[in-house]
Amino acid sequence: MSTVKPEVLTQFVVKQETVWQTVAMQLSEQNNVLVEIPTPTSQAVPITDLTLLTADPVLYAQIGFREASDEPSLVVVGDQMSERAETEKALIEALTGTPSETIDETVVQLFKEFAGHLSQGLAIAFGNLRNTAFSPADPQAHHEPVTFPPNFLIVDEVIVTRFTVQIPDRTPFTLTWLLTEGLARALLGLQPAQDDPLASLLSEPETPAPTATPMAFNPFAEPEEPTERNLDLLLDIPLEVSVELGRVNLAVRELLEIGTGSIIELHKTAGEPVEVLVNGKLIARGEVVVVEDNFAVRITEILSPAERVQKLGA
Repeated sequence: MSTVKPEVLTQFVVKQETVWQTVAMQLSEQNNVLVEIPTPTSQAVPITDLTLLTADPVLYAQIGFREASDEPSLVVVGDQMSERAETEKALIEALTGTPSETIDETVVQLFKEFAGHLSQGLAIAFGNLRNTAFSPADPQAHHEPVTFPPNFLIVDEVIVTRFTVQIPDRTPFTLTWLLTEGLARALLGLQPAQDDPLASLLSEPETPAPTATPMAFNPFAEPEEPTERNLDLLLDIPLEVSVELGRVNLAVRELLEIGTGSIIELHKTAGEPVEVLVNGKLIARGEVVVVEDNFAVRITEILSPAERVQKLGA
């Protein structure tokens, strides 16, 4: 039995802001709506403090990564038990567009899809940090008392990360990500704990096998051609870059009533970052500035070069 090492938790906490900015961008892209996730809180919690999750039905998903298949993790809807009903209602509204307190198979399936997008965002985020590739495993979603996976049953503490998902015109909802120190070490690129009897089996090779990181978009490559040379073939292709200030849905009647001097109110507050799109794909966010009487955008968040190429080929 083991507790979370302070140095592992510290490194995990330090990376949170960068990680969840990337996750928010991935969720925005996958769901075609602006998603924001303020920097969450992470702490080590005794596994015994989570036993209430096994008593009553809870909406939760098991997610993981193929590179750490022995370390699945859980995403639980809600934080405190007393607030879980309201949180589930807000989540259902975000997923279906209609507030409801009924959790049926449709809701579970939609939450499974959301969990898949979430794990994809986490894979990209931690992959960027380590300059490697993570592949999300297929998520499993349930509405029932939580069943902890085997890796949770051999530790005394787990890392609990509580984060809030904010979507325009929707009630924010809080999710809780539960993971073991073993998964945190794998995501951060740290060696397995020395007192772990399975450490030698879980050790990750320093250099990933070439077949473990296939390129999602590289139509001109030959089997042994370096990535840098492949990208050179794409550098002169013209692309349309646009900046989206905001969006709004209008009925046909409202659209016909628009005339000179009309004001269209967007679903975005003043000061929020604008979205930078390339060929209609979200790749960055930034703030509007003025450069020599021209509008410009200062980039504040951006995907890695590899991710940008991958999105252009999606």
